[in-house]
Amino acid sequence: MSEETRNSSERDVLSDLFAGNHPRGDVFFSGTLCGSSHHSRQEGQPARQQGMLHVVQSGALRVRLNDTEHAVLDRPGVILFGAPITHDVETPATGSQVVCANLLFPATGPTPARLGLPDYVVLPFDDIAGLEPITGQLFREAFDDHPGKRTAVNLLIDLLLLMVLRHCQANDLVRPGILAAMRDPRIARVVGQLHQTPGDNWSVERQAEIAGMSRASFAARFRELLGTSPGDFLQTIRLDRALALLRDGKRLQVVAGQVGYRSSTALARAIQQRHNVSPRELHQDFHSDAKALSSVI
Repeated sequence: MSEETRNSSERDVLSDLFAGNHPRGDVFFSGTLCGSSHHSRQEGQPARQQGMLHVVQSGALRVRLNDTEHAVLDRPGVILFGAPITHDVETPATGSQVVCANLLFPATGPTPARLGLPDYVVLPFDDIAGLEPITGQLFREAFDDHPGKRTAVNLLIDLLLLMVLRHCQANDLVRPGILAAMRDPRIARVVGQLHQTPGDNWSVERQAEIAGMSRASFAARFRELLGTSPGDFLQTIRLDRALALLRDGKRLQVVAGQVGYRSSTALARAIQQRHNVSPRELHQDFHSDAKALSSVI
């Protein structure tokens, strides 16, 4: 591997992970929030793919998670939920100017748990440098009425989320996961390579060699940062890639070779065990969607 390739892998693992499949924001409220409001997970979407953002322009938010736990944001900032936690939001009697968005993480990519996001984190804008151009435009779009408003606001939420993820990673506000692994360039290098070419023959020894570490030291550091073993992490990547390809209508035999499985039977068994769905069911869904689309066209 050339030094240029190595540096690129270390430098921008997150872009590789999010390429064409990044988390999406969907704004469900923007304006003056008064009193109390209740928030819970989105119906019809897997809980493991969900999160939420509350973005405050002015006023304050008091978030009640249960009878004893509260979070308070008393100046402009953001509250990120890395899990679909049921909660109530309370504002002063004068109200608060807020933008609230559901977050949907990709089904076959980095979920909040795999990224290592906390259940929730409160971040005043003062703590995150360089946000003003993003938040300023976000509030202008959210509180005015321009053509394409919803699209613009959702795209700005996506960008704001990325900035928040960077801040959480840089300031050690994450749990074991991909963001934590980026603190160690040696482990980040391997994570980037695994995602780029999951079908390669990735023994732990080869991964350790790329990291420039002994096998034992690499395995221990990998588990410390990601909360799982190199083998289990690789299998998750392979099965995610396999699911995406099968949902695109690729044949099981072809997919097995592309993601590093020796046989289609082994891949089918692994998908059934991990995701409780068979390749045949995935193909049926694909052909049903394709038929429905063709009938519309």
